[in-house]
Amino acid sequence: METRSSEDGSSFDVLREAARHTYGADAAGYREGRPDYPPRLYEVLRSRCGLGAGSRVLEIGPGPGLVTEHLVAAGARVVAVEPDCGFAEYLGRTMPEVQVVEASFEEADVGTGFDAVVAATSFHWLDPSTALRKLGGVLRPGGWGAIWWTVFSDPYREDPLLAEASAALGFEPGNQRGGTAFQLDVAARCEDLRRGAGLTDVTADLIPWELPMSAVEVRALFSSMIAIRQLSDDERTRALDTVGNLVNDRFGGVATRRHLTALYTGRRAG
Repeated sequence: METRSSEDGSSFDVLREAARHTYGADAAGYREGRPDYPPRLYEVLRSRCGLGAGSRVLEIGPGPGLVTEHLVAAGARVVAVEPDCGFAEYLGRTMPEVQVVEASFEEADVGTGFDAVVAATSFHWLDPSTALRKLGGVLRPGGWGAIWWTVFSDPYREDPLLAEASAALGFEPGNQRGGTAFQLDVAARCEDLRRGAGLTDVTADLIPWELPMSAVEVRALFSSMIAIRQLSDDERTRALDTVGNLVNDRFGGVATRRHLTALYTGRRAG
């Protein structure tokens, strides 16, 4: 699930709590299934947001550490706030140089004065008013906030694999094309950073990119989605077999997936 709906707040709260215990149950599998973000995103973090040696960075919802690895490799000192105990344990074991805080961001005691706060495909799980206000508050003057999402099926470009898989299964296994209004609402997300977090110099970058994926890679990606993880064992196996077989039978063993990453950045004045 990579979306947020405000139509039924109680239903979303239930889903959020379920998600905080669903993904981390197989942290290594999730890490294997999720592709990295495009190089352009990391370039923006370095050139615009000042990511580099000695940067003090707070990461919200690091999961198994996909982005965390890049932050550490850039020389940053990272505090990672992760509410899922499975992810927190995995991250603490595989990246001991990172300070892991097992708590929700809204409730975590992390201090202030960060050079950057980043949230990779996680901010939609937070209470927006509380989290935005806290994001702005923990930054030092001049520090940068960056939140982003990857849509694993670009809604502005054709996705033949997802179309065939959805037709065969009777539901959309990636849970993406029909649920991206939150991530891709540029005006609203920029306003979140301006008004909610009190940031300035707010910018949106929509980064289209493509990734050739084998049947094994496609299966791993879809198996990391909550729409698949919440199925019964038999239903999950059927769904993953369906998408894997489609890649081999209809796409010659490699399906080029069209993705879109939406990145929003802003700076605390001063």
